[in-house]
Amino acid sequence: MSETRWKLLVCISDVPSAVVLTDLLAAEGIATRVVTDAVVMGQAAPCRIFVDPTQVYRARQVLSREQLTESELTFLATGELLEE
Repeated sequence: MSETRWKLLVCISDVPSAVVLTDLLAAEGIATRVVTDAVVMGQAAPCRIFVDPTQVYRARQVLSREQLTESELTFLATGELLEE
């Protein structure tokens, strides 16, 4: 069985935002892997999102199409509306 070599797609500032983004990518059929040093779900710790190298182009297309702001990611993850 061959092992997938993951490629870094993007870094996100916190775990809830990373979950929202990986859910969005999964809905498009893109496999993801999240690497973080966060100890708890809501912790503001950087998350690195990796994808299979064969899906990088498609994942970047999804990201460019969505262009979610930090406030939108926070709202989707927590339900809290932040003022900008």
